[in-house]
Amino acid sequence: MIASLLLYPALHVTIIGALGGLVGAFAYLDKRIFFAESVTHGTFPGAVLGVVIAAALGFGHSGMSAALYAGAFLGTIPLVALMRWLATIPGISSQGAAGIVLTAGFASGYFLATWFKPLPLSVNSFLTGSVMTVSPADVAWAGGMLVAALLVVLLGGRQLIAHCFDPANPAAAARAGRHELVILGLILASVTVAIPAVGTILSITLIAAPAAALAPLVRSSRAFLVGCPALGALLGIGGLAIAVPARLSAGGTIALLCAACVLASRIPQWLAGARGTRRARADKQ
Repeated sequence: MIASLLLYPALHVTIIGALGGLVGAFAYLDKRIFFAESVTHGTFPGAVLGVVIAAALGFGHSGMSAALYAGAFLGTIPLVALMRWLATIPGISSQGAAGIVLTAGFASGYFLATWFKPLPLSVNSFLTGSVMTVSPADVAWAGGMLVAALLVVLLGGRQLIAHCFDPANPAAAARAGRHELVILGLILASVTVAIPAVGTILSITLIAAPAAALAPLVRSSRAFLVGCPALGALLGIGGLAIAVPARLSAGGTIALLCAACVLASRIPQWLAGARGTRRARADKQ
């Protein structure tokens, strides 16, 4: 009985972990992690509107689930456009523009959730997710997005990596905009399908943590692209395995495990730095 109850949650966190790790690898290489953080909060108002419209039209749970995904994804598009426009204003950096959009998106989500209260779904399910209540439809959406992302990487991974490492290359300038849009689209989609399990706040951990943990440890882009989704899946299922018997929040546990993984990945560097410092002191003496 317990195994059947955990089937869909386990599948979902494994899939979104692998998807977040794969997309996060490109987000990390293209310096889009803070952008991804802004997008996670920007999905909140769109998700609320999607559920409100679906409820008004009389849709059932599966219809509201689909509307949540559609609303979350579509709601980020104007925010991304706003972010890019703000970055063109003198005196506002891209990081500053992302911060403005992050705050505006999160605040507007709370405003809409209060305005249309009571919602058919709890606001907490938008913010931190509820992995134990994910449905087969949620798993299917996440699985379909993972397959789509894998196809994108298989067909155009080399071009995307080249764009990340050398975006100003004149030979690739004509395609740079298209590659950027592909990476942005992957980020938006991966954040959207992660909402039921880990919400809009915690989804950034599965995008940022695997790449941040492996970046100082791997020496090739191939190992990086293979290792990030594998580590993301492991963090997702590992967090769930810890949370269920301990009766903890699965989303919060996954986020903490991601943070611990990043810290653990820095231990070899810290130890090497400490040994180097001791050697330098010994040489001086």
